[in-house]
Amino acid sequence: MKEFDEIDNQIVNYLIENGRDRITDIADGLNLNRVTVAQRIERLVKTGIIRKFTLKLNYESLGLDVLAYVFISFKRKGSTTQEELAQAISKLGGVEEVHIIAGEFDIIAKVRARNLRELGEKVVNKIRGYSGVEATFSHLVFKTIKD
Repeated sequence: MKEFDEIDNQIVNYLIENGRDRITDIADGLNLNRVTVAQRIERLVKTGIIRKFTLKLNYESLGLDVLAYVFISFKRKGSTTQEELAQAISKLGGVEEVHIIAGEFDIIAKVRARNLRELGEKVVNKIRGYSGVEATFSHLVFKTIKD
């Protein structure tokens, strides 16, 4: 595999901000040859450096005004493993990310909801209802500076 170099870095950074641009626009914006950009992007996808092309939503315009990070303490109950619990939480509506972490808590979930009542229902009635959840601690986001 060819090393990830400064040109690859420029292309990736450009795509992060302008993922819908055409190859010619990317090449023009970076002052690179169109064929070079196309080949580099293809290689970055084939090697797995670029896993997928995606989009950023305006969640407020969708009515999803509440964002919270829910920290979850895991306690083995029955045969449920920490990873199985994390997988189950990841399938809940409104859950954007789930990570197994080190520290005081074991799992963190990024959760969106229309309002505090809906968030509370997701945490209290869904997440806390899973086998293996010992406790939850929710942190509300007031304002996102960078996502």
